[in-house]
Amino acid sequence: MKERTFEDFLNDMHANLYPMLLDDEGPDHFEYWLGTLEAEDYIRWADLFAQERFLAGMDRVINKLI
Repeated sequence: MKERTFEDFLNDMHANLYPMLLDDEGPDHFEYWLGTLEAEDYIRWADLFAQERFLAGMDRVINKLI
């Protein structure tokens, strides 16, 4: 299974924030959205991504123990 990347995470967050976008609008708007983010925004998103990856790792560990 392919590991989820930070870009995958941001792409999903963008899709959740802008569900009204059509499929052909998404990639261009995603690039625009990334360009509007400030350093603090990237840090906040990275913190959430790190929490998600930690929980996914813990889930894998627990499932191996069961």
